[in-house]
Amino acid sequence: MTKCQVRVPIICLTLALVTSAAVAKRMNPKPVTPVVSRGIRYSADRDGRDQYVVATDVSSGMQLWKVKVFHTTIKFWVEEDVQWVFITDLKVIDNSLFVRDEKARCYAVDLNTHGVRKASCSKAFTQQDNAPQ
Repeated sequence: MTKCQVRVPIICLTLALVTSAAVAKRMNPKPVTPVVSRGIRYSADRDGRDQYVVATDVSSGMQLWKVKVFHTTIKFWVEEDVQWVFITDLKVIDNSLFVRDEKARCYAVDLNTHGVRKASCSKAFTQQDNAPQ
């Protein structure tokens, strides 16, 4: 093989990898509006892999507790940031904090026990919540 025959496939492969990496980058997630109930502010703490809910006393600013809502398993052969899933919405109903993610999956955090379970989105988030503002 000549040098030219070796370089062309290498250049093509390099361009393909660079182009796919540039396309794979995701935008930063939108901020999640915290909710306040009975003097406690509930907010999302997220990094793409692990999604937490943090409870903070409004008057003192002291963190009361933090619980992991879900974890996203990352496949090593796929660009990491396009696999991240973030919390998008929080809503307190009765004694539960409902959490919705970017894939429209919902979870309920029991505000007494801090236990997390999968939940139906229809109870907490209606179609009206999805309407653009």
